[in-house]
Formats: sequence, structure tokens, C-alpha cells
Amino acid sequence: MQVISPLEDFPGVGTVANPAVFFDGSDAFVSYEASVRAGGGNVVLRFIDVIDIKITPMNVEGLNACRYRINPWAFNEIIGVEEIAKWSVLNARLWLISFNDLMIEVIFEAVTLVSYDNVYRSPHLALAGVVRNDGLAS
Repeated sequence: MQVISPLEDFPGVGTVANPAVFFDGSDAFVSYEASVRAGGGNVVLRFIDVIDIKITPMNVEGLNACRYRINPWAFNEIIGVEEIAKWSVLNARLWLISFNDLMIEVIFEAVTLVSYDNVYRSPHLALAGVVRNDGLAS
């Protein structure tokens, strides 16, 4: 088992706002505050062909209780674990993403950057804008 930084170079996670998440049974959209070092603003990612997704209340001080040693306010990819071994035919990946008061665990096949703007608004509003533009909601 190993915890690594994913190869994808998405803007870093901000340290204040918690994310907004929309899951349609296949894909999950995660909207989050970008870190000040990344230029601030909002980011929306699309996790494609999601096998499992969990949102757990866990602040960064509570990360010591996590079953993996992950970095706070970061994307953490977990490799070499049983959780994804059974999905190896799908090339599944496991990420744990730490936010201020939440952690998102997602097992998925692919991830893409949908939107990044440097004008901050709440992650919920940024996500609603993307969902409406994609025709996923009325």
C-alpha cells in the first residue's frame, strides 16, 4: 500500500470552504475552492464511471483516525490496496481528497477538469453553473 500524489495536475485544494458534490449514479462532479497558491477561485472535476463514493465528516485534525496516512487539503491516491484490486480489470483508482471538514473517497476509472475560474464563489454555486450548462439539471 502506498499513498501518492496523483499524476493529474489539478489546482490545489483551498483551506476554508468545503466542496459541493453531485453524483448521478455514474459520474461525480466535485466543486471545490482552489488554494490561494493556485490563484484561488473555483474548480470543478468530473470523476467518470464512479464505482463508489463516500463523503465523510472529518476535519484535518481528525486525519490521524483515517485508515491511510494522507495529506490534508490534498488529493491522495491510494495504490496497492484490496479496495481497488477487485476492480483491476477496469483500471480503477482510489482517491481520498481532504477538505477542511470533509473527506471524499472515490473509486473511479477516469477524472477530468471541467471548469476552473479564478473568481471565487461558493462551490455550490460553481457546481450549479456547471450542472446547468451541461444540461444535467433544469
